[in-house]
Amino acid sequence: MTHPQNYRVYGVLLRNRQVLIAAEYVGGLFVWKYPGGGVDHGETACEALEREFREETGMEIRIVRELHDPGTLISPWTRAPYTPIYYLVESDDSPCVPAGEEIDMQFMEPDAVFASTLVAGPERAALAAALEDHDGS
Repeated sequence: MTHPQNYRVYGVLLRNRQVLIAAEYVGGLFVWKYPGGGVDHGETACEALEREFREETGMEIRIVRELHDPGTLISPWTRAPYTPIYYLVESDDSPCVPAGEEIDMQFMEPDAVFASTLVAGPERAALAAALEDHDGS
């Protein structure tokens, strides 16, 4: 299985009109992103997302659909190429960051996420798509 350069996968989880945000350091910068991370060789994006969500939040997820696939970009945080893909996810679990993960997880109002300079453009686009999907159901 061939992966794009620095293949990353992230899950957008909405509850009560709030979105789960992972606050952490990436490339030495404090950022807000969605739970997720790298796709290992031999994994599909969906398998990686389920694994990453479990590792970062302790949550089991259901993948609803793909939200945003912007192609290979230059990270605003690391200035290196990366290829992110974003999915809408659901879970009945509550986030509980496992020991050893240096992340803060919290549900936030979408307006705060859109207004923050800590969030990259692809995250904003994925959240907008998730909200459209959520409002339409």
